[in-house]
Amino acid sequence: MGDEPYDVTVVGAGPAGATAAILLKQKGRNVLLVDKAVFPRNVICAGWINRRCAPLLTKIGAPVKTLLDRAFRDVAFYRPDFSQSAKPVFEEAPGYIIDRAAFDSALVTTAIEREVDVIQGCEAVSVQLREASVLVELADGRSVESNLLAIAAGRGSQLVERAGIAPSTETHPIWTAQVTADLPRRKSPNDPQMGVILGLDTQGSFGLCCVSPERLSVGVCWYGEPQRTKPLLFELCQSAANHDVAPLDLSAQVESADVIPSPASVALDMDSHVGKHTLAIGDAGGFVSASSNEGIYPAMWSAQLAVDVLDKALQSVHSQDELMTFDSVWRMQMADYLRSPHTDIRFLLPLIFTNQPMADRMGAAFFSGENI
Repeated sequence: MGDEPYDVTVVGAGPAGATAAILLKQKGRNVLLVDKAVFPRNVICAGWINRRCAPLLTKIGAPVKTLLDRAFRDVAFYRPDFSQSAKPVFEEAPGYIIDRAAFDSALVTTAIEREVDVIQGCEAVSVQLREASVLVELADGRSVESNLLAIAAGRGSQLVERAGIAPSTETHPIWTAQVTADLPRRKSPNDPQMGVILGLDTQGSFGLCCVSPERLSVGVCWYGEPQRTKPLLFELCQSAANHDVAPLDLSAQVESADVIPSPASVALDMDSHVGKHTLAIGDAGGFVSASSNEGIYPAMWSAQLAVDVLDKALQSVHSQDELMTFDSVWRMQMADYLRSPHTDIRFLLPLIFTNQPMADRMGAAFFSGENI
């Protein structure tokens, strides 16, 4: 790190932050990427990623073949009691089951290989918005100056408010919890499998069972009271195992699982993602699909859009005016993908389980963000 201000400081080295840093470096910008964690680190997530991420991973030079080697086509929807199931048909695999820790670590490694300055294991604790620059204060006492700031520090980051970006007024978050386990060879399927448990309530809550040849994860995305999340996950783990949807019963792990709020579709409720010299992207900006709670692809997508805006702002004498265009740019391109279908899934269940075209439409809605 030199004495000159960076063009952009990116706080948060997850999929959004790492993608933004790499793309900015490709544009010749001097970039600093900061994260409080040391990679690899564990993160609760959906356990899969949309197939549309592949071209973007290629663009940033990430090891695509290694990261996306678990494409899944074997998808089944289930009633909450597992009494009925339906298998949507896809023209191509809708996504990939991933190891999130390995995925994030690979992106940070790619950033380092591209000569992005990276600080791991040191939290950005505060930010000062100056007239012509941003000063980010780190937990170890250092301060870093840059012309612009991209906040990708994950869900609930206080830096978003400190940068003058109003948080969402959303009062009914999605609560998520997940348990995982490595699979013994005798329990491992030959191909990745995905089970989605629909109709847990009228608001779109669901369970998810991801089975790869090496690993099992069972999770729940719950719109109700947070204290109900763990009991529901416990029930799902037992039921999934009893009905051979999951090769192992992970209910014993539920007590130690974390329950965290997901910012699914929160982006749509925020008045702006722009502060003084600052943009909010990824989970910090609520860029998570409401239909499936998948956040990696929309995080990277938001970063790609933000980089074009940041680069133009760095070239402009009216940089804040350029930054303000981010709100309209992402809404035009991402809003339909992020929003919930606003449909009572329980009303559709009889059709999903008896009508193949409806099952196919539900598959497209859940995994690709299309309208039902």
